[in-house]
Amino acid sequence: MIDQPFSLFAPYADRICVALFTKEDAILSDTDAAKHLGLQKAAGLHQVHGGKTVVVQEAHNRTIQADGMLTDTRELLLAVRWADCQNFVMYAPAAHVAGVLHVGWRGLLASAIPAFFSVLQKKWGIPASEVLVGAGPSLCLACAEYANPGHELRKRVSSAYGRNCCIDLQRMAEDQLKSCGVLPKHTERHSDCTRCHRETYWTYRGGHREQVLAGKTNMLCCALLQEK
Repeated sequence: MIDQPFSLFAPYADRICVALFTKEDAILSDTDAAKHLGLQKAAGLHQVHGGKTVVVQEAHNRTIQADGMLTDTRELLLAVRWADCQNFVMYAPAAHVAGVLHVGWRGLLASAIPAFFSVLQKKWGIPASEVLVGAGPSLCLACAEYANPGHELRKRVSSAYGRNCCIDLQRMAEDQLKSCGVLPKHTERHSDCTRCHRETYWTYRGGHREQVLAGKTNMLCCALLQEK
């Protein structure tokens, strides 16, 4: 487990817990992840590579079809699973609201990032400029290869994001965050690529396809702590 993987959240370590579970942890359930962190309640999603974000106030066992979650409930672990896709943890310190988001290439096309901030604004009135964003390990540019010119992503994405047969998914996400109003100084991206570091992370494109389909994934989690 990588505890507090983002220095951005270090000043708030007594208010929010952030953890990244990898291959070596062998964590399969959200509840197990919560217990590992000393928590009793966990919420997960039936991730569908779409654009929907939901507000959760209690434990859920992956029955809700969505890719993003937000909460203001203390000591409720939020968990998203991924094996190459982008994954984010977000925290609004002033309002003490947190969330997690899973964004694959389909999620980028489905505007999952703008939808997340739309829910945050509508539910709590929180502007994106007040939100801290940590991006977990995902495919780097060199590993995000989409060679088929007929691929939906290749057809719908600006050529500015392309380099040979690869698409810069990370820059696409970062541009969407900026368009939503997230400040560059409020974002931090983990430097690891899942495929380049296949010994550490489960990676669909890096040789773990069967294991990932069987349910073995990395997890990015967060939980609001009781305010002191």
